[in-house]
Amino acid sequence: MAVVWLTIGQDVHFTGGSLKAAVNKGVEEAYQGSYLRNSVVSDPVFERKNTLTNTPAVIYTEIVEGDQVVIECAAKGFGSENCSRIKMCKPAEGVEGVRDFILETVKLAGPNACPPMVVGVGVGGTMDYAAYLAKRALVRPLDSENENEQYRQLERECLEQINQLNIGPMGLKGRTTALKVNIEWFPTHIAGMPVAVNINCHVTRHKKVVL
Repeated sequence: MAVVWLTIGQDVHFTGGSLKAAVNKGVEEAYQGSYLRNSVVSDPVFERKNTLTNTPAVIYTEIVEGDQVVIECAAKGFGSENCSRIKMCKPAEGVEGVRDFILETVKLAGPNACPPMVVGVGVGGTMDYAAYLAKRALVRPLDSENENEQYRQLERECLEQINQLNIGPMGLKGRTTALKVNIEWFPTHIAGMPVAVNINCHVTRHKKVVL
């Protein structure tokens, strides 16, 4: 499923039609012109009829300072998406609770997420925002490091422990179950600690363009 993030400078003005329509038109043309598989159904429960265009895309927008537009696109497969989970942890569970939930989620995913996988983690905010952060974490470059030292260390610890699970590539066992663990975080309410884990397969298809 096409996921698109638009980071829009507040000095930018769009003309000539609907921004959402333009994004969906681009997705349609890309999938049809490149003979990619159309995987989107119009209704999630009842009709489940294929839209034949791979639209609508999931579109997120953020307004920032400046006069540029940053477009980030990801083609999210659901073998890995179906293995994703969210938990409203108690604050008392602390870092151990976050780490245990990440490892538990990877164990449950096993070979179904087409390892070696990339593990995106969102911590904080609200239930839905933690899931958003986890998805954003998936498109962070694999050679990047968390700017926060404590979260950077947690990423490293989780990756090491995940690769000790002996799930391995395609679930055939081995020392490379995950390529990277990326964690994004946000302040949260004093009474909660939302944690979301969004897994991606080894392909991790995404692209970034600055206009």
